[in-house]
This record gives sequence, C-alpha cells and structure tokens, in this order.
Amino acid sequence: MTKSRLMLRLAAALAASVLVAGCGTRLSDARIEAAAGVGGGGGGGGGGQAATGSAAAGVTDSAGVTDSGATAAGPSSAAGTGATPTGSATGTGTAAASPAGAGSASPAAGVAAGANPAARTASGTAAGPSAAQGKGTAGPSGGAAKSGGPAAPGAPTPGAGAAPAPGSPAANQTPVIIGNVGDYSGIIGTLMKGGNVMAQVVARYVNDHGGLNGHPMQVVTGDAGGDPARALSIVRDMVENKGAIALMGNLWVFSGTGPRGYLEEHRIPVIGGDGTMRVWDQSPMYFSSGSPYEAMSLGAEKGLLDLGHKKQAIIYCVEAEQCGVWRNVAKANAQKLGVEIVYEAQVSLAQPDFTAECIQAQRNGATGIQSAVDGPSIARLSKSCAQQGYKPQYMGISLAIIDSISKEPTLEGLMAPQGNFPFTSASTPFEAEYQATRQQYAPTLANSPAVATVWAAGALLRAVVKGAPLPPGKVTSADLLKGLYTIKDNNLNGLSGAPLTFNESGPKKLVNCFFYIQLKAAKWGAPYGSKPFCVDL
Repeated sequence: MTKSRLMLRLAAALAASVLVAGCGTRLSDARIEAAAGVGGGGGGGGGGQAATGSAAAGVTDSAGVTDSGATAAGPSSAAGTGATPTGSATGTGTAAASPAGAGSASPAAGVAAGANPAARTASGTAAGPSAAQGKGTAGPSGGAAKSGGPAAPGAPTPGAGAAPAPGSPAANQTPVIIGNVGDYSGIIGTLMKGGNVMAQVVARYVNDHGGLNGHPMQVVTGDAGGDPARALSIVRDMVENKGAIALMGNLWVFSGTGPRGYLEEHRIPVIGGDGTMRVWDQSPMYFSSGSPYEAMSLGAEKGLLDLGHKKQAIIYCVEAEQCGVWRNVAKANAQKLGVEIVYEAQVSLAQPDFTAECIQAQRNGATGIQSAVDGPSIARLSKSCAQQGYKPQYMGISLAIIDSISKEPTLEGLMAPQGNFPFTSASTPFEAEYQATRQQYAPTLANSPAVATVWAAGALLRAVVKGAPLPPGKVTSADLLKGLYTIKDNNLNGLSGAPLTFNESGPKKLVNCFFYIQLKAAKWGAPYGSKPFCVDL
C-alpha cells in the first residue's frame, strides 16, 4: 500500500471516529486502525469475540468491526428494513479466509497445517469440527487477536484439550448456529467479561462430545454495550444474516429488553443467561438457566437475617432496573421475613464516596447492608464505611461479584446469593466438569459468576436437545422450543439454584431458591457448599 493511500485511509478512519465521538462513543486506537485497514485488526473490545481458525470451536463474531463503537440502528429504523446493523461487517464467519495483511485474524491461528483456511463460512456449510480434529488440531484460539499476535486473554487455547473427543458431530449434518449477546463493554462490561469466551467454550465442548444430536454447534457473539437498540440490531443480524436459530447465555443486563418484540414475533428462544431483568420472567421467549432475580433479593435479605442481622439497610443503584427491583422486593417482603429496613439510599455507580450513606445507615442501627450495586461500588462503599469505624455485614448482588474486589480487606466476609452454582466450587461431578472444561479450553479465562452463568446456559441447551432430539437436516427454532417445553422441575444437575419448568402457555413457574458465595481471606468460596436455600413466601 502506498504512503499516500495509507494516509488517506487513516484520515478517513479518524474522521469516522470524530463522528462517532459526537454521538457519545469513541473508537479505540485499535479499532481506528481496523476501520482503516491497517494495523493488526481484530480487537476484542466493544466488538465481542471474533473467530480465528477452524470450525472446531464453532465460533464466529456477529459484530466484528461492527461493534467498534458505531451507533447501531435503533428499533424504528431496524423494524422495517431487515438490513445489516449500521457499521457491521457482512459475511462474518469468513474472516478466516481473508488475507492476514488485511487486518483479519490469521486462519493459521487454529488450523492444522494444510487445513483449508476457508473451511469456516457464515453459512456453516464447510467442514465441521470433526474435520478439523481429524487433522490433529484441537481448534482455534477463539479470541480476537491481532494478525500474527497472541490470542485475546481467556480465549480458547490452541492445542488445549487435544485428547481424542469421545464423539464428533456427523460430517453430513448441518450446523446449528447459536448467538450470544452480552453487555461486554460499557458501564458494566467488567462484570460480564468472559461470557462471550465461555460461549465459545460451550460450543467447543459440545462439538468434542458429539455435537447437538450430531449437528456441529457454531456460535456467533456480539457486544451490545448496554444499549437495547444495539442489542436489537445485533440480534436481527444474527438471525437474518448469520443463520442463528436461538440465543444462548446472554449477559445483556442493560440491553436485554431491546430485542424482545423481535424475538417474540419470530419465536426465537433465548436459552439461558443473566436472568436479571423482568423480561426473563415475563417473555415467553426468554428461558432462564438459573433462579429468578427476585430470589437474589430474598436471598440477601434472608441471609442477613439468618446471620443475626434483623436491622438492615439497602443501598441500590439508580442506573439499572435490577437495582430498583431488588429494593422493591426487599421492601415488600421484609415484614413477612421478620426484617426491619431501617435505612435505604439510591446511589450512582459512578459515585466516588459513600460516607454520607454509611453514617446514616450506622445511625439508624443497620448491622447488615444489602448492596445492590456493582462490584467496584461495593468496594468503595465498604472502604467509606470502614473509615467511619462502621463494619456491617454486606450482601452483594449476584453478578456484581468479580475477582478484582476480592483483595479489598474491608470486604472480608462479603456474601452474595447466586442463581447458579457457586462458581469456585467443584464439589459435585457437574461443577467439577465446569472447572475442568474451563481449564482445558480457556485456562487464562478469569472465573466469575458471569462465566459460570454461561456454562449453565450451555447445560440447559444440552438438556433441551436431550428432551427433544433434533431432526437430521436443517434445525429450526421450533425444534429447540419443542425441547424447551420438555424441561420440567429440572435443576440442571445442581447447576441451577431453582428447578426450572417451561410451559408453552401460561405464567412461568418461578421458584425462589439460590446458593451463597462468600469472600474469606481474599478468596471466594461456598460457605454452605453446593446446597441451595429456598424462601417460600
């Protein structure tokens, strides 16, 4: 490329970044380079997890250059056109065939020597995982990596798990394409980190164990960044352009309501995920893989009471629906449980200090605090309170638990209810399977409740296929829905705190059961093991 052409492309990319910045977002340096077609490309920030390599991992990226920060088409513009989301790269999944010099990930990253680099296409018609395994490779690195550079942290590792698979998908079976959408960037991106990588691990594991009734499983991922309109645009693209027939393990805590109308209209199921918004309990197309969110609030309230803390305070965020729901559930059920809510305060996740709230909670006699905020805010809250000599028992919000806050000494003893199994536990065969699989396929992936939630969603998908085996040939959303309606009082072998029941019609059966995790000596553990607790009101 001549110097003049290079400068022109950089200028165009910089101009685009200015336009995007004017809309309230900004492209990173790596994405400016990717938009200009220079540099390594394939960054893994706002765009979700890109595919590199063979079909063995069953992964593509639905938002490749797409989710580089460009504003996605909103519901009104997307509703009638069916077009690819604004800024999205069409034909995602064929990146493996692109020249490495063009900024795409190198196909050699995960394909054995001599394998066809074009073996993975968006249509999924190319050689499946069994073909790649036959050449002795365990699959791609799975994460978005610069050309010729290392894989993204936590991405499935080349060569990991190279032992012969117990079974491989049938070579003549059509692939089943599943989407995964999460808020992997934005204000809560840190909490959801790694969910897209675990979705890849699920596909890899499924394919190494015979596929979905012999069908290779492929995953496309996208980052909604907390924007409901963007989530809708990504989902439309996955369904209409990538061939996705369902979503799985979605961690769209802020954006999950955006695609609801589209999913219900087209009867596209969401199989497992964060389960934190009311849409999970209300929509017939959202199927939670864990306890209902109401159970998390009840678990915190009852857990503090069981520890001797009858007088409680509630500190909850202003930014998210979930925080208000938590507060409302706790307030509505306090008297039934024998709890006194002596103080409550709504705060911002961006608030640097919580001294005023700590003083008021202490003055009102609260010995336990329900903290419906994110992990970093819990850490700032506990430090503010400790500076006032106030050391209450804290109960956190389930998915807010991240490893980075474990080193904060003022959080010693912090507990949190969990809708899925305690993420550090290996006390049951199915928990041990999760720990072993994570270590085998993505050994650098940080463990967290969010990552464990996606694994539980994968377990739900496997249960669905077991309940209603998929037909040979093309698989549809209706086939998966048929399997979902076979799920009755199923706790996914202990991976879900509550038994799951899905009915084709009528209200959902919600059971308020949960697990607990606790921070002790800077490490997360399960104070009561893998035993679920239930609140029956």
